[in-house]
Amino acid sequence: MQTTDISQQALGASIQAGESEHVEFKRNVNSDMAREMVAFANSSGGRIFIGVDDDGAIPGVAITNELKARVQSTARDCDPPVTVELETSGNVLIVNVPEGTNKPYRCSNGFYIRSGAGCAKLTTQEIREFMESEGKLHFDKLITDSGAYPAVLDELAANRFFRLAGISGVIGTQELLTNLGVLDKGVSGLALNNAGVLFFSKDAARTHPHSIVDCVLFKGNSRVHILDRKTFQFDLLRNIDEAILFIERHLNLAYEIKEVRRKEILEIPEFVIREALINAVAHRDYFERGANVQVNIFDNRIEISNPGGLPKGLKPEDFGLLSVTRNPLIAALLHRCNYIEKVGTGVQRMRDGMKDAGLLQPEFEFSGFFVITLRRFNVNKDVMQEFALNGKRAERIVTILRQLLVNDSLDVEQAAAELATSARTIRNDVDLLIAKGWVAGSGSTKGRNYTLTLAGRGWASRRV
Repeated sequence: MQTTDISQQALGASIQAGESEHVEFKRNVNSDMAREMVAFANSSGGRIFIGVDDDGAIPGVAITNELKARVQSTARDCDPPVTVELETSGNVLIVNVPEGTNKPYRCSNGFYIRSGAGCAKLTTQEIREFMESEGKLHFDKLITDSGAYPAVLDELAANRFFRLAGISGVIGTQELLTNLGVLDKGVSGLALNNAGVLFFSKDAARTHPHSIVDCVLFKGNSRVHILDRKTFQFDLLRNIDEAILFIERHLNLAYEIKEVRRKEILEIPEFVIREALINAVAHRDYFERGANVQVNIFDNRIEISNPGGLPKGLKPEDFGLLSVTRNPLIAALLHRCNYIEKVGTGVQRMRDGMKDAGLLQPEFEFSGFFVITLRRFNVNKDVMQEFALNGKRAERIVTILRQLLVNDSLDVEQAAAELATSARTIRNDVDLLIAKGWVAGSGSTKGRNYTLTLAGRGWASRRV
């Protein structure tokens, strides 16, 4: 049983700061010890100073192997066991409790979290919410009263899914649904879990009204005047299909004629729209009942949003590189019926698709909502036509216009780094925009300020 020593000076500084979210004082080891351990493990970790009174006085404690063994035994008796590390400083034993990797933890008295300088016991509802926030509880696998089988089953939806998934009807529907992981024993008999309700029930929107997909076409680029609106409240697959059709109806088509046949080309590739919408439906936070998947179409962009930011465990810098699924069963079913090609590849496919179409890269926001923005129009092509330029310079000019539109200023060095070119090249591009009358400049060369003119803002706001 190893312990490490810390200096009296470090101890004094810690005690002087007092009890906090990460520090607890205890005169000795008592029955509350396990509660403090699980509270720190369920939160962001902390330290327990044994031999210190609540007021910071240090009566100390006899640090024996028996005391250390008692602390370790208390940690092991938690469910699951809590990892602790021991330190000593004079006659004070410090128990370091890191944030747990297998939350939630409980002691014999229940589940606790750290709340300020104390511990708070969780109610049943709070435990559920805690597990949801930690990603330990998956909405799609839960069984509720709304899934009573076979009363809620929509045979047409089920048969369509089987057909898309290439599943043979040799065995019965009940066995197929069981094998898919959506049918199990509930409190009152066989029942579809939440994923099963979303895919295969007659009226999923009645019991899960937040599962609808709301599509709106706006006039211009702001949420003021609505030109068209449809709310889809069918099974999950049909909601996706209907929303895609709504989007495509309101996008522009170009035509490519090769030999005798005419090929229709959507201004945003269909598979990019499909990936964005499926991502919203598959990865939304279904525990959040106050919002639904929203599709907003503007003159210059499409925004597809869903409640819930990034899933627990996925950092913004890893987005698009690592795959963490909030609703694993929903994702698996979408993959089974070929709506998802391969879990974790959708983001890169969207990026590649927009690039190949000559469009700006998709934009992603991760706040309380997850928002994908797809910019309409081939802006590079528009710039090339305006200035008779090649593709690379057009791309730079689009970036400059966009930065000016969003920030009301231009960071020349940042733009140069983003486009892997020199600041001098960026300034030359800006000079072209100044000559066009779209940008105005003021100040000395190095500290020169640039702003969009009325004409430049009008052109950029419609496109970038």
